[in-house]
Amino acid sequence: MRSVGMLGVALALFLVAVPAGASEDLKGRLDRLQELVEKQQQTIGELETKLSVANSEDLDAARVEEIKKVVREVLADADFRESLYPDVMQVGYDHGFYIKSSDEKFLLNINGMMKFRWTGTNRQTDNPRLQGRNKQDDINGFEIEQLYLTFMGHIHTDKLTYRVTVRGDTDQSHDWITYYAWVNYEIAPELQIRAGLVDIPQGRQFLYWHSQWQFVDRSLAEEVFALGRSIGIKAHGTLAKRLSYQIGMFNGINDESDSPGREQLDTNFSYAARLVGHILGDPITSEPDLEYSKDPQWEVGSSFYYNDDNGDNRGPGLLYNIPERIRRGRGIGGNATADATGTDYFGFGMDTAFKYRGFSLAAEWYLRTVDSDSEFSQWELLTTRSGSSHYQGGYIQAGYFIIPKKVELAARMGGVWDNGGDNTWEYTFGVSYYPYGSHNFKIQADYTRIEEASVDSDWINVNQNDEINMFRVQLQAAFE
Repeated sequence: MRSVGMLGVALALFLVAVPAGASEDLKGRLDRLQELVEKQQQTIGELETKLSVANSEDLDAARVEEIKKVVREVLADADFRESLYPDVMQVGYDHGFYIKSSDEKFLLNINGMMKFRWTGTNRQTDNPRLQGRNKQDDINGFEIEQLYLTFMGHIHTDKLTYRVTVRGDTDQSHDWITYYAWVNYEIAPELQIRAGLVDIPQGRQFLYWHSQWQFVDRSLAEEVFALGRSIGIKAHGTLAKRLSYQIGMFNGINDESDSPGREQLDTNFSYAARLVGHILGDPITSEPDLEYSKDPQWEVGSSFYYNDDNGDNRGPGLLYNIPERIRRGRGIGGNATADATGTDYFGFGMDTAFKYRGFSLAAEWYLRTVDSDSEFSQWELLTTRSGSSHYQGGYIQAGYFIIPKKVELAARMGGVWDNGGDNTWEYTFGVSYYPYGSHNFKIQADYTRIEEASVDSDWINVNQNDEINMFRVQLQAAFE
C-alpha cells in the first residue's frame, strides 16, 4: 500500500512540472496506469484472502484427522469400550455370528452349512435267476443332502464349552433332529472331559466335519465301518503337542438321538479309543490342503472299539456275504446285513494323512470281527457262522491344487474285502473349485464307479449289491 501512495505523489509532482499542452495526453496515460495499478492491488488482496482461508481449512482438516486417529485408538481398547457400556451384549461376525457378554464370560456362536446336490446314477444288479446283468431304475435329481445349524460357545469360562447341532432331514421325515449335544470341560490341554451326544472316536474320515471333505461325500468303506454317534462320555487331550487321544464309553454303537429311551438298551456299554501321532507340523483338521501348507504335515493314527450287544435297539448293520446255498435259492445278490443283537464285535483301524504345498494324501484300513453269543442270534441264523469271523476295508485318496487355493483334482480307490464272497470296490475322480479360497463356498463334481455295493446308503445314493456309475455335482455354502 505504501508503494501505491508514493507512486501517486510522484505522478502529482510530474504533472505540475509538465507544460499544460503536453500534459493532457500524458495525464490520460497516467490515469490509465493508476487504474491498472489499483486493479492489480485489488487482485493481490483477493489472493491473500483466499490463501489465508485455504491455510485455515488445511489446518482444520489436519486437526480433524488427528482427532479421528486418537478416537480409533481409544475405541480399539476392549476394556475402554466395556467401561463405557458395562452391561451391553456384544454382537458381530467372526467365523460365524456371535453374541457375547461384555466380560466375555458367556459366548454364543451360530454357524450353518448346506449342501445342494445333483446326482445322476446308472444302476445294474446281478441276479442268478435271470440271464446276464440287469439294469435297475436310474436316479436323476436334485436334493439338499446336508443341512446343519450349530450353536456353540462357552459358559462362565472359555474352558467350559458346549455345542448343539441340529440337522434338517430332507430325505424322509423332513424334521429337524439333534446331531450333536455335548458339554466339554478343559482341565488342562492334556485332559478334557466331554459328555453328551458325541462322535464315537473311530475313523479319520468320519471325524472330519462334513464341510472339510475332499470329495462330494465320504468313501464307501467309511460308510460300512463308521460307528456314528452315541450318548456317552469320553476323555481327550493332546500330550506334548504331538500325541492326541480319545477314549470313552457309550450306550451303544450308532445309538443316536432319535433312538428310544434307556429301557430299550441292554446293560452293556460300548467302548472306543483313538490315538493320533502328529509327526510333522500341526494337527490335520481337513482332507484337502486348501491352506497350501508351507511346511509338511504328517499324522499316523489307530483306533479300537468293542461292544457286547445283548439287545440294543440301535446298532450297526453287520455286513456278511450270503451263503451260496441261500443265494441260489432266493436269487439275490451276494451282500446282506444282519442285526448285531446277540453278538460280540470289535474293530481295529489304522490311518495316515499327509499335506504339503497343495498336495494331500490319506489312507485308512479297517478290520471288524464278529462272534455270535447265541445260536439264536440273527447273525448266526443268516450266516450259519457259529465261530468268529471278520471282514476288512479301506481306501486311499490323493489330491493336488493345480491352482493354489482355487482348483483341486483328486482321486480315490477303496473297498470292502475278506467277506467270504464278492468283494466291493470303489473308484472316484473329482474336481473342486473354491472361488474365495475357503470351505465356506465351494463347488465340487465327481464320478464314482462302485462294483457290488456293500450297503444301502442315502448319503452316497447307493443300494446294496448294485453296480453303480454315479455322477454328482454339489454346491456347498456355509458360515463357519
